[in-house]
Amino acid sequence: MAKLKDLFRDNVLWLCFLSFALFLIGDLVSGFLNPIPLPTFFSKGFQYTFNMYAIFWGIWAVTLLVVLTFRKKNKVVLDAIRPNNTGNTLKKLLLGFLIGFLLNGICVLVAFWHGDFKLYFDKFEPFHLLLLFLVVFIQSSAEEVVCRGFLYQRIKARYQNITFAVITNSLLFAVLHLENDGISILGFTDLLLSGIFFSLFVAKYDSLWMAMACHTTWNFTQNIIFGLPNSGARSQYAIFMMNKSSAVSSFAFDKTFGLEGTILSVAVTCVASIAIYYWARKKPQPKQQPQND
Repeated sequence: MAKLKDLFRDNVLWLCFLSFALFLIGDLVSGFLNPIPLPTFFSKGFQYTFNMYAIFWGIWAVTLLVVLTFRKKNKVVLDAIRPNNTGNTLKKLLLGFLIGFLLNGICVLVAFWHGDFKLYFDKFEPFHLLLLFLVVFIQSSAEEVVCRGFLYQRIKARYQNITFAVITNSLLFAVLHLENDGISILGFTDLLLSGIFFSLFVAKYDSLWMAMACHTTWNFTQNIIFGLPNSGARSQYAIFMMNKSSAVSSFAFDKTFGLEGTILSVAVTCVASIAIYYWARKKPQPKQQPQND
């Protein structure tokens, strides 16, 4: 009986199933308050975009409920989420925001200069943008807290193998996007590499906050600042909007999926991952704490 119990608690397939269940149940919970009612002075485009991201609050709620309910088993997850003196600091959070903005900005500039799309200025409303930044953070950090928080930490604690934990959680991250509009083999590969890139912040800097921040500004930059598809999801509110009739697919842009799923994005992600990896080698690594059953 003990072996059967351990199989369901610690087997990698079981942990992947639990992670997928957090997403699924979180979506169901969010559905009870979807769309979130907003004052009528917000435009329909803003309300649509706000709720497109805000719906991920349910994943946060369900994950925290599970982790806090089974606190002993998920101590490594709680340690990964809470502030600490090594990785989850304000400095690392801000650095993550900067990295995500710069990497996405590079991809946007190359695709724009290549003539893959045309942009026009639509609006600049600081309060609206602040609200959207907050809900994009909710969406991006929800994916991070499950993949890089829950799944990565539980697999690493169980198998004491960082590489295995990185690859497994990145595969789940990519699989979760299989139903997105415009997904392709290259898009799946890019998402897998993005998962590995985000995992490096956790594996090398002990900073889930950096991963959350980088993920947030990547999505916010392309979807809310420049109005480009975000892994197939289209915003109806942005500072700049894309002229859809002008969009063409190339090595730098996919007119349906966006900047992801392109050779350029894959190259940028790979170079950034290598840079983060070698940069981390110059710094002391956080000690790994084995988990006791």
